[in-house]
Amino acid sequence: TVTTAVRATPVTTVFNDQYGLYTTLPEFQKAQMNNPMVDVDLKANTTRAENYRGSGNVYAEWDFLKHFQFKAMFSMDYASNNSRKFTPIIQVYDASAEGNIVTLGDGKTGVSQAKQTEMKTQSDYLLTYTNTWGDHSLTATAGFTTYYNKLENLGAARAQGVGLVIPDNPDKWYVSIGDAGTSTNESTQWERATVSMLGRILYNYKGRYLFNGSFRRDGSSAFSYTGNQWQNFYSVGLGWLMSEEEWMKDIEWLDMLKLKGSWGTLGNQNLDKAYPAEPLLSNAYSAVFGTPSAIYPGYQLSYLPNATLRWEKVEAWEVGAEANFFRNRLHLEGVYYKKTTKDLLAEVPGISGTVPGIGNLGSIENKGIELAINWRDQIGDWNYSIGGNLTTIKNKVLSLVQEGYSIISGDKSQSYTMAGFPIGYFYGYKVEGVYQNQAEIDNSPKNTLATVTPGDLKFVDVDGNGEITPADRTMIGDPTPDVTYGINFSVGYKNWELGVDMMGQAGNEIYRTWDNYNWSQFNFMKQRLNRWHGEGTSNSQPLLNMKHTINNLNSEYYIEDGSFFRIRNVQLAYNFDKTLLSRIGVQALKLYANIQNLKTWKHNTGYTPELGGTAIAFGVDNGSYPMPVVYTFGFNLTF
Repeated sequence: TVTTAVRATPVTTVFNDQYGLYTTLPEFQKAQMNNPMVDVDLKANTTRAENYRGSGNVYAEWDFLKHFQFKAMFSMDYASNNSRKFTPIIQVYDASAEGNIVTLGDGKTGVSQAKQTEMKTQSDYLLTYTNTWGDHSLTATAGFTTYYNKLENLGAARAQGVGLVIPDNPDKWYVSIGDAGTSTNESTQWERATVSMLGRILYNYKGRYLFNGSFRRDGSSAFSYTGNQWQNFYSVGLGWLMSEEEWMKDIEWLDMLKLKGSWGTLGNQNLDKAYPAEPLLSNAYSAVFGTPSAIYPGYQLSYLPNATLRWEKVEAWEVGAEANFFRNRLHLEGVYYKKTTKDLLAEVPGISGTVPGIGNLGSIENKGIELAINWRDQIGDWNYSIGGNLTTIKNKVLSLVQEGYSIISGDKSQSYTMAGFPIGYFYGYKVEGVYQNQAEIDNSPKNTLATVTPGDLKFVDVDGNGEITPADRTMIGDPTPDVTYGINFSVGYKNWELGVDMMGQAGNEIYRTWDNYNWSQFNFMKQRLNRWHGEGTSNSQPLLNMKHTINNLNSEYYIEDGSFFRIRNVQLAYNFDKTLLSRIGVQALKLYANIQNLKTWKHNTGYTPELGGTAIAFGVDNGSYPMPVVYTFGFNLTF
């Protein structure tokens, strides 16, 4: 893996001229660092995969009685993934003894096969009434929709029989070639469904006073176990097209001005677990009972059932304005929004022996502003546009399941969720430097967490009681950005067009865990070259001694700036002349070259500043795989 390669020292050899690849790196990394080249050289090209995917949709429309239309739509997305994997016999050199060639694993070849199919279908049935009379215009829609998602996964594996080595030949990589007595198998299957009934009204008076309202009733199979599968959602919106008023029509530089506001509720039932409320069983320890003795397999709950699990609901309102100026070349838009999420769906810590389950944890609030600006124009054969958008976010947990309750998450228990704080904020000790000498230690608050020496991190006495204790832990970072933004630019000349899309964020922190090694023999990041190694040498990087566990505690030392700016997409295209194409029965032909993730400017030491996670534990850098730069060349052909 990339992490293994980074941790390996670059100053020692991975290969012995006489005996081949080392099993672990020789010299000072021996026994602590597996040779990363074993994976690269001896496990390469041992997998074959075939992935197929097809999607399509059909629809039918029927207009009747002048003002009515009925539309039926059906879409399907089907994917089939098949894979075969070969396990070779891997022999490497163990330098603990001259000429000692060892075999990794059980010394047997093996094969495995897996097949996964997933189907998604959606159907929509919509009846629409449209009418205009006098100064009034009305569109009303009623409908019924369904969504179905099903997944099946089968896997099997076998090892070689006695003396029957499975050949390293992809044509032989099927489980039928292995020893039936070594067979193992597994399967996963689940299905989810959602049914919705909906209605929507759009009304305007004189083309300037606007109203919209909607209602929908959604039912999800995810909550069928608890009886809470149905939930109602509403929305209403108002708009005033001020520029259509008679007293504003003489303003030549103003083309459109609209004030708008809306309120509504939304639902969320997207969960990682297919059956989040039901107590699924998984294999556990077996036991022997009876006479004669017999082995009885054991099972345990994967996570605790939740008999009250229900929809997550978001109540949102916003007010704003948008306007066009200078013959619609300049567009401005601004919105203030406030969203309150109730019955937040997230993982809750499980009891001993179980994995986290799903629960409705409480409510959170997000509020801020959204701004957008765009300018576009044409000069002769040239056309161009440039625009940007910016969103501010202020996040706070309003309440949890009970007062004083907190949720601790993350591999290092660094992510906390507590009422009055941002969701998933980082919790630990504030750092005010590195102890330089014993006199500084003697004159500082006593550290009761561990015995400290010069070179250790110096924690802040937050509560001011003269001691460093667990009570001094506090908020040390927020993974939610204060601002997200985007910039786009496009230019065209005759048949050529160039587009650039950029984005970024600022004001968030990242918690770094991937360099917190347990062995001092590992290769460290380059900033550790500036570690403390004597009085006055560093006031930010502690000494390099992993026995000093005080420096491994959650603290600001592991907090990094998560702000970044990225050139996300660049595309150059050429559109062939339509007159020439029409002679061969082609409507349009475009050739294009595209680059994704061209360049990222960032502050964190990891490979990427964009990190996933869960609803209550995110922004943690566990050594995420680098984001690739993707080059694409293609064409779009329309007949």
